[in-house]
Amino acid sequence: MIFDEEFRARLEVLKRIVARALAGRGGAGRSPLRDRGGRVEFAGHRAYVAGDDARSVDWAAYARLETLVVKEFEAPRESELLLICDRSGSMGCFGKDAAALRLAAALGWLGLAAGARVACCSRGGASPWLTAQERFPELIHVLEKLPVGGEADLPAAIEQAPPLGTGRRTAVLLSDLYEAEPLARSLAVLGKRASNVIAVHLLAGEELSVPEDAVVRLKDAESGDVVELETGGAVRNAYRARVEGFLQERRSLLAKHGARWTRVAPDDDLVDAVERVVVGGEAR
Repeated sequence: MIFDEEFRARLEVLKRIVARALAGRGGAGRSPLRDRGGRVEFAGHRAYVAGDDARSVDWAAYARLETLVVKEFEAPRESELLLICDRSGSMGCFGKDAAALRLAAALGWLGLAAGARVACCSRGGASPWLTAQERFPELIHVLEKLPVGGEADLPAAIEQAPPLGTGRRTAVLLSDLYEAEPLARSLAVLGKRASNVIAVHLLAGEELSVPEDAVVRLKDAESGDVVELETGGAVRNAYRARVEGFLQERRSLLAKHGARWTRVAPDDDLVDAVERVVVGGEAR
């Protein structure tokens, strides 16, 4: 029941809150969903040639220059939102996978509402580009059917995605970002294909600290390997230091590739999480 009635009821609330937050920032342009597709923009002038439509002549420029020139415009540009979902074994722990799917669906719904083309993908499959809110059920259907389990493979997920166009192209990675090398390769590819990359770093509170039990039993969700660990104060301190190092390394890697980092916990309020992704900011 990832997409239950409560989730669907929150979608309209999300739209109002995000719109209000963007307005409060004066439309600063950090949102991947704010620009509607189909906008025609002025590109420049060129000399008039016989046969040009008289309506394209810039008469104000003629008054200044005494030369006939016509206005040229860029072709309409569509906004595109690509949702890249990590559905590996580690994402199945602590509710991260369900939280990522709800967040992807909410972002997709907002993108469709804003007039963008929206698609989702994982290493196991992808949707086509979807337009219009009436096609939101198709996005939900594909998200639910993306294969679960195995190792993370973000580069393979990107290869499954439909080709990005030439307009405002935003890619959102939803993952626990455990593997640095595949993440770096993914960011290098997305840097060439997308104009805006956002990494939603899903981590549960249980992953950020070691419990105070005498012994904890840790099982790798992807390999099945089991390790028993005695947790004294020194171990807990060392673990916290490793976590901080891990987070800093991921932030630095994303910054190097011009991507934005936002951390989300599975139990975060959906509205708060979506607002941070769309408007900008980190976990509170």
